[in-house]
Amino acid sequence: MTQQLFEPIQIIWDFVVTYWLVFQWLAIFIIAVVLVNIFKQTWLFYKQAAFKNSIEWTLLEIKIPRQVEKTPRAMEQFLMNIHGLRNAADDFLEKYIEGEVTLWWSLEMVSFGGEIHFYIRTPKKHAKMVSAALYAQYPTVEVSDVEDYMNGFPSETNEIYQKGGDIFGSEFVLRKEDVYPITTYEVFEKYKDELAMDPISALLEILAGVQKEEKVFLQILIRPAGPEYQEMAKKFIDKLFGREEKKEAGGSDLGEFLRNIVLAPKEHPTWGEKKEAKEEKDLYKKLTPGEQDLIKTIERNISKPSFETLIRVFYHAPISIFNVNFARSGILGAINQYSSPVFNSFRSNYLAETRVRWINWPHLFVKKRVEARKQRILYNYRNRKMPEETSAGKLYTSHVFDFNTKSSVFVLSTAELATIYHVPAEQVLTAPHVKRVESKKMGPPAGLPIFANESEDEKN
Repeated sequence: MTQQLFEPIQIIWDFVVTYWLVFQWLAIFIIAVVLVNIFKQTWLFYKQAAFKNSIEWTLLEIKIPRQVEKTPRAMEQFLMNIHGLRNAADDFLEKYIEGEVTLWWSLEMVSFGGEIHFYIRTPKKHAKMVSAALYAQYPTVEVSDVEDYMNGFPSETNEIYQKGGDIFGSEFVLRKEDVYPITTYEVFEKYKDELAMDPISALLEILAGVQKEEKVFLQILIRPAGPEYQEMAKKFIDKLFGREEKKEAGGSDLGEFLRNIVLAPKEHPTWGEKKEAKEEKDLYKKLTPGEQDLIKTIERNISKPSFETLIRVFYHAPISIFNVNFARSGILGAINQYSSPVFNSFRSNYLAETRVRWINWPHLFVKKRVEARKQRILYNYRNRKMPEETSAGKLYTSHVFDFNTKSSVFVLSTAELATIYHVPAEQVLTAPHVKRVESKKMGPPAGLPIFANESEDEKN
């Protein structure tokens, strides 16, 4: 009986002894792979951080004239021009030696006690191109380099508390996959007079309605997305609506030819492309009218240039009038005028906002976690930080009470972005609150480059 009990253990022991050397080499191989991956991630983080630190930035303020008759379509065209400036690391040298990352821009709407300002933060080397693109779409605006308004804002939360203030910050994410669009300005224009209904009006009303001592900052970081997003989106649509993935033709052509020869007396021959088109048409007919509209809207939206996007809101006020509910719900509610139960909408990223309750995991150190989140949102807003590209970067920039894994980007098309951020038309109800220029500019200043590399060529 005892021998039968220990027999399986003996078999396992004999197996381990026999293949012990194999296990050793396997363990060494696994450890080596892990260490190489850690080194690669760490090296990439180091080189990418150096590349980011070398970028020179400038802040442009858009001063709006009394009369603006352009719709958000003009801003969409501007964003298409920005998308054309996309850079990417295309080879080993650019990725691992130079640490190149895709550059990003920041579109900002800021309310200083109800007075609203529009800003665009851009890499300095693209500043003239950005100005030229703005003037091309909005000839009457005034674009000027200004000092970063965050330079006069405390960099530490302790300084804010000492001055009798408090802050709240959050980030927004989409409720559904980003292939589902939000309601864009095109829908507003379809059912309303183009200039009578400006979709930015509700948001500006919220920003203009704050008290004199309050400050509300809205930051939209955009980074041009590559063509791989469109490919992914098309696959998602095919899967969503039951389309079969097209298989590469191998020896099927001969089989199709023989089949058509045999069945020719009974039915008209069908060939590959025509057959696929017929199947596609039949499948489309089976969809409900709502599903047909949905697929049309999605396909039209993903056909436009798109941006990886991060929306961040930051609120500051004296403790005596600090209103966290306004900060949490007011901006989100205004932005969600673009929501649709069929398409998409925004929600707060609860993992990133500066609000933690004891019921939230891990249920401990609530005050310390809140403080860590406040310091991170302040730092991220001030530096217009995109999420780290590598796992090592997220680990090395984490805090013991706040891991740097909570920010996430989503993809918006130029039409979606132009709906949220654009130069408001004169019919917007908050017109008295928007910082405007009194005189009308006759046109953009001379000498601005038309192409992105024109200013660089002049230097060479």
